[in-house]
Amino acid sequence: MILKYKYHSDTGLLEAYRSYTLAQNNSLSDTILITSTAPDAERYNYCLEFICYNSKSIPKAQYISPILNYSDEGISFVVPNNLTEFRGHVDMQLTGYDPDDNSIVFKSVSKNCKAFEVEGSLCVLEKDLNDTPNVFTEVLKQLEELGKIHQDIIDEAMIRFSQQMLTMVRNIKWYKVKFYDYGKLLDERWIVEGGKLTAPQYTLPSDCAIVGGWYNPAAGEIWDMENDTVQSDTDLYLNYITDEIVIVNGEVTDLGKHSRADIYIPEYYGGCKVTAVNVEPIFTTRVHLGHNMQDIGQLALSLRVAGLYFPENHEVYISDGGSIYAYDNLLKLIYAPKVWRDDAIIVKDGCRILGAYSIYNDKYLRRLLLPQSLECIDQYCIVNTGLESLRLPCNIIEVHDYAVSNNFNLKRVYIEGDVPEGISDETFINIDENDDVTRPILCVNPQYYENYKALNLAYEIQAVGQEYLDGRYAQKGE
Repeated sequence: MILKYKYHSDTGLLEAYRSYTLAQNNSLSDTILITSTAPDAERYNYCLEFICYNSKSIPKAQYISPILNYSDEGISFVVPNNLTEFRGHVDMQLTGYDPDDNSIVFKSVSKNCKAFEVEGSLCVLEKDLNDTPNVFTEVLKQLEELGKIHQDIIDEAMIRFSQQMLTMVRNIKWYKVKFYDYGKLLDERWIVEGGKLTAPQYTLPSDCAIVGGWYNPAAGEIWDMENDTVQSDTDLYLNYITDEIVIVNGEVTDLGKHSRADIYIPEYYGGCKVTAVNVEPIFTTRVHLGHNMQDIGQLALSLRVAGLYFPENHEVYISDGGSIYAYDNLLKLIYAPKVWRDDAIIVKDGCRILGAYSIYNDKYLRRLLLPQSLECIDQYCIVNTGLESLRLPCNIIEVHDYAVSNNFNLKRVYIEGDVPEGISDETFINIDENDDVTRPILCVNPQYYENYKALNLAYEIQAVGQEYLDGRYAQKGE
């Protein structure tokens, strides 16, 4: 016999076409056939779950089919003999699975869809025991119901608790706190308003000691870990100093008597911001400055400073290999470190201005590499160096008087662009202690040669590739 059912995908009901009755312990081949109203029924895997009840409607057995597929006729399942073991009836539920991950997609609305009745046959007599209530099953059923009620109470409580927590969280303000070591970010945290801080782990450079703890630039003082609380987004700087440095009223007056590769000057000392250095180091060293430092003039002119370094997150200055640049609409070099043993200075790509005294008093400097981005050279920018030649890139449009002065070894200046209006007799000039004046040779591109010659400047002017002017190379095609 074929037992036909229809699954209504819109309502989830599994409906029998008519009532079916099978014999107890039926050995005949009965087949369940289920069709679905879902247009995509073929894409799912299915299984059938059965509950067998005796004549007293006591559940006696449970059976779950293997995975079934939807064919042209629908879902087909041969009724096994153990589904007709008990006289009574059998309920059936249909479950659909996603074939990709075996997750449950849908189930028929309830398990009380009566699949078929089971009647006793003449050759089989069910024992009285099977007609008596299964007490153990009833107890488990009641426990299951209690468990559902208990879980519903928990779920409802969690929903209410979550809503209350969300309301509380919305009213809490959180602020970001960042801890820096000379501009390097050590730690970043979100702290609730009014919260206190604990310092992150850090490692000091050699020969250094903490001064107070962490400097708070917003307040201009050291952060008090015991009493201060977070009231806004906050940046804190680790405040430490190299041994032997002397600071008076925010001014460094002594950099120490011992040789050190690096010297660190704090942000804050003795109740004052550290803003100036009026002393030179005794030994060659690199000097690390704080955000509060304003006056570096004496350090910038010193022969014994191999590099100046501002914190990486400085608001105004950019440190690059010991050089310092300022950014005010245009990137400007304000300090280049002294070189040693016939070394070179390479100006950062993107720099557009060379500031006054940025390359100064450097007798070992032999090579200066300027970027194509450079547009302007200030007065007294390249002064008293060991340069023997200098090449100005083609984008330069402004060169001030005395921009390149007292470089007595400088023999040639190669000018790639056409800037004759920006050059005077004092642009490239050397004046010795006897007031004797010398000038380098200006080497220009041939196409600009006549423009420079027309100015009647005091320089000797040569065209790069003199053969161009001499006519030694014939025109193509001749």
